Amino acid sequence: MRKGPALLTLAVVVALFALSQHAGQQRAELPDLHGMTLREAQLAARNAGFGQLAGADALDHHRIPLWGDNWKVCSQQPAPARYVATTLITVGVVKTSEACPSP
Repeated sequence: MRKGPALLTLAVVVALFALSQHAGQQRAELPDLHGMTLREAQLAARNAGFGQLAGADALDHHRIPLWGDNWKVCSQQPAPARYVATTLITVGVVKTSEACPSP
């Protein structure tokens, strides 16, 4: 049995694993989403490289923000900064006609 092809295969597998680990640790700059509609915030987060954004009713009325243009962002977790791109972004939202709650 020749060792050359086996070593080459092993090297390729190790390199692919390292690349996949690196891709999982990609960092991106999370913008300030305050004041945006939920839809705008989703697009801004996605364009920055984040794939997970969840909206939660900031007034605790247990409403589910479905139509993104009818909700505005009052708060966000985590704050604007650089994070791993797989970080879950959570925004507190209210209807666009409502005032944001006091912090």
